[in-house]
Amino acid sequence: MRFFYAPCVDSVHTLDADESKHLVRVLRAKVGDRIGLLDGKGRRFNGVLMEADKHRCVVETTLVEFQQGPEFPLTLVIAPTKSVDRFEWLLEKSMEYGVRKIQPVWTERSERKIEKSERWHKILVSALKQSRQLWLTELAPAREWHEWLDSEDAHTGKGFVAHCESTEKTHLFEAISITSPCWVAIGPEGDFTVAEIDAALAKGASAVTLGEQRLRSETAGLAAIQIHALAHRQS
Repeated sequence: MRFFYAPCVDSVHTLDADESKHLVRVLRAKVGDRIGLLDGKGRRFNGVLMEADKHRCVVETTLVEFQQGPEFPLTLVIAPTKSVDRFEWLLEKSMEYGVRKIQPVWTERSERKIEKSERWHKILVSALKQSRQLWLTELAPAREWHEWLDSEDAHTGKGFVAHCESTEKTHLFEAISITSPCWVAIGPEGDFTVAEIDAALAKGASAVTLGEQRLRSETAGLAAIQIHALAHRQS
C-alpha cells in the first residue's frame, strides 16, 4: 500500500484526511500495520502506523529510496479545455508519463476559465501512486498567456508553441531540446490567435507542428509529451 504525504523533515508524518479515511475506512488498517509513503519529491518511505483514525493517521517512517528528478524536464503549458473530463484525463496521463510540470494558461479563445486546483492535485496524486513513480507532477497556478510569456519560468530552457496556422513550422520531434529544460505550449480548442503566437515568437519561442492531423487540445498535449519522451529515449 502506497500513500502520499506533504514533504516534511521529521521521521513521523501525519496523513491528510483523505488518505487517512481511505487507510482506515477502506483498507481497515490498524496500529502496527506497515505501509509505504511517497512525498512526491523523489523519496519513498517504509512506515509503521502509530495512530489510526479516519481523520488523522500518524506514521513513523524510514527512508528507503531517493530518486533524482529528470535532468532536462518538460513543462506542458496548456489552455484547459472546455470539457472538464478531457482536461482531467490529460492531467492523469501527464503524471503517468512523468511530466515535470503543468502550467495552465488562459488565452483569448479560452472558453472556460475555472481553476480547480484542489481537485486537479488529487488527480495527480492518484496517478502518482497508480504509476508507482516518485516525483509528483507540479501543477502551477493558472496564468494569463501573456503573463506566462513574461515570467522567469518561460525563459528557463527552450520554448515551443504548437499551433495550426499555415506558417513555416518545424516538427516538434526535430526541434525539441534534449540537452536543456523545455516547455511546449498547446492552445485552446480554437487555437492561439495570431497575436498570441507572435508574442511567443518575440519572446524567443519556436513555432512547431505535431503532425498533419488537426488534434484536440488534450490529444495535442499528450502527443507533445510522447514526442518529448521519444526524443530522450533515442538520444
